Amino acid sequence: MDATLTSPPVVLPAHVVESIANQPLGRLPGVTHRVLWSDATSMAGVLAVEAGRHLGAHVHRANHHHMWVLTGRAVILGAEVGAGSYVHIPSGVEHDIDATATEGCTVFYVYAPPGG
Repeated sequence: MDATLTSPPVVLPAHVVESIANQPLGRLPGVTHRVLWSDATSMAGVLAVEAGRHLGAHVHRANHHHMWVLTGRAVILGAEVGAGSYVHIPSGVEHDIDATATEGCTVFYVYAPPGG
């Protein structure tokens, strides 16, 4: 293994991903997530926002936020996005995943440090 790697490679077959339990995200009703991988500076996971709900406006001060919409629709950064859409939010930019007027959505997300 390369000595510069900070963590070992990870392969999660579909059945393993499906077995990871959805956890509530804080105390937000209708918002759940499954963390697929994380280390001290970044993480990847799947986040679901039910119809009629939203994540709430927030800012990531240290990391860029990347999202790929897997299913459904929501409003992110003022744009309605659906399955197949990609969103990049640089650190410091306030954003929300707002499904208050849509059928909800599921996104794959990655928090990555600037330059990472």
